[in-house]
Formats: sequence, C-alpha cells, structure tokens
Amino acid sequence: MSEQADLVWRRTVARAVSSGDGSALPIHFAASVLRRYVDGGAKILRSDTVGRLMQPGKAVIDFGIVEDDTVIHLRFGDIGSLIPESERVHWLDHLVAPSASRPYLQMTLQPGACHDDGDLREWNPR
Repeated sequence: MSEQADLVWRRTVARAVSSGDGSALPIHFAASVLRRYVDGGAKILRSDTVGRLMQPGKAVIDFGIVEDDTVIHLRFGDIGSLIPESERVHWLDHLVAPSASRPYLQMTLQPGACHDDGDLREWNPR
C-alpha cells in the first residue's frame, strides 16, 4: 500500500472508530461480481481506480478498483443500502476475504467455544 493510500486508510478507520460507525469501511469483492449486471444491460464507467455501476431504474453503485482490476470494494454501508436483498447472496458469493486469523474469527462468532490451533507460548512481535 502506498504511503498516501495508507494515510487515507488510517483516516477512514480513525473516523469509523471515533464515530462508532463502520459503514464507510470497505468490503472487497471479485470484480466478476459485476458481470451479471453488464450481461443484463447495465453500464459501467470507470477511471483508473474508481467505477460506477449504472442500471436503469436502480441506484447508482460507486466502487473502488484495486488488484490490477480483479477486485472492487464498496463501503460496508452501501451494501445494505444500495444492493437489493435479493442480490446480496450473489455479492457474497464473490466476497474477497482480507488477511485474517480464521480461529480468531471463529472465536468471535462462537464465544466460549474451544478453538485449538496450537500450544500457548509467549510472543514478542517484531
């Protein structure tokens, strides 16, 4: 991530933390999620790193473009407000997971459940 992008990311996260509202945080999807809309007659316009999905009679969806045009991202809040409930499964099928500890995520989904992923040991991060 470039220094400039890192600064914008930090400001985005800082705003979400200070406001208690994570709706502006990005959620990533494979760009192929858009194929169904283009095949259905929608139009997509783009610059180098930002795109806009336009469908007749539907809300305009703006998104970021990253990873050599293979991944797009939307704000979390836009998923609930701009993507109809009937289309959300399609989007979730194209979800791109960020780097994360699977056992940690399982622990947050099932507090108190046993998650054995190795022996406990001290750690001194670099």
